[in-house]
Amino acid sequence: MNRESPLDATFALDLENALAADEFYLVYQPEIDLHTNGFAGVEVLIRWRHATRGVVNPDQFIPLLEASGAIVSVGRWALETACYQGAEWHAKGYRFAVAVNTSSQQLRDPNFVTDVNRVLRASRLDPAHLTLEFSYAALEDSTVQENLSRIHDRGVRLAIDDFAPGRPDWSALATLPIDIVKLERAFVAENSPTNGASLIQQVVRDARALNLRVMASGVEDASQLDQLRHEQVDVGQGFHFARPYEVAEIDRFLEDFALFSGRPL
Repeated sequence: MNRESPLDATFALDLENALAADEFYLVYQPEIDLHTNGFAGVEVLIRWRHATRGVVNPDQFIPLLEASGAIVSVGRWALETACYQGAEWHAKGYRFAVAVNTSSQQLRDPNFVTDVNRVLRASRLDPAHLTLEFSYAALEDSTVQENLSRIHDRGVRLAIDDFAPGRPDWSALATLPIDIVKLERAFVAENSPTNGASLIQQVVRDARALNLRVMASGVEDASQLDQLRHEQVDVGQGFHFARPYEVAEIDRFLEDFALFSGRPL
């Protein structure tokens, strides 16, 4: 008989109280335009700074949030925090996108569209500078498709996360309000040319036919970067460029990037 240990029970209770205890925080990982070397945006990632355990790996708590349904309220907090931070950067003259991961439960929530519109109005973030990332599996729900269409009509950009060849069918994507496909990290790591054209080149070709941009996550070294540029991938993200930063660190990164690149952000 499986029984929850006292440690597991305590962990779950701590997680339940983490939002009220202000223990969640956001980090921001830069995204770079591979055509121009310009700054394209940031992906927003959630972290949990536990009072006694320190920073907890998202793999340890995100599944628990999803199982309990708390991912909806935590996701709402992350969206709101990210939009206000994006608006603050834009007030400083920066013009780049803020990408927020969104769970299928959030996308199905009856208040989701209202929440997004409310946050955009309150923060005054230009909808064109907000990107919502989600799995393709979430799109199998008709309610999700309807909600995303309404948000897309507002000007928000939509991205399929962890994309890999063979899933989904491109003809299905043509009917959906999608702007970006984000290549699966493992797929980028295993990428290599075959018969003069890699699978990523095929993804880029098919995406171009639908006027979609292609982003690669998990770019770890210069050889991967060179290959992705050769394949005409639009945007790259990974430790080769920068790790995820907290706000103060990302502010310094932005200043240094603008200084050394000579490009406005």
